Amino acid sequence: MKRLVWIPLLALLALTACAPSAAVVTNVVPTLISVQLPQDGATVVLQGRYFGDGRGGAAEDSYLIVGAASDCTGGVEIEAADWSNSRITFEDPGGIGYGFVCVVVRGTLSNGLPLNLN
Repeated sequence: MKRLVWIPLLALLALTACAPSAAVVTNVVPTLISVQLPQDGATVVLQGRYFGDGRGGAAEDSYLIVGAASDCTGGVEIEAADWSNSRITFEDPGGIGYGFVCVVVRGTLSNGLPLNLN
């Protein structure tokens, strides 16, 4: 009789060991949607999605690239003035001219958008 109690318990244990587990996806690609150029000041506003908090732009692997090629190569890394999940602002560093702006969040590169700071 005691053996009959153990059989369902062992079967239940075997089934739960084979059950799928939930996985957390952390490879979301940051997406730039728009660039608002400065009108009277020197602050550029980037809007998009999945920027994370970037620790306010102070995270070592989260930064901006301006003046880059369309594939986000080259360019100059700059610091953000303000950084939130959907909005980043930065000051015109001067001397950049025309190129693309890209965001790197936790090492993942966004798409690039054209930026003309002439």
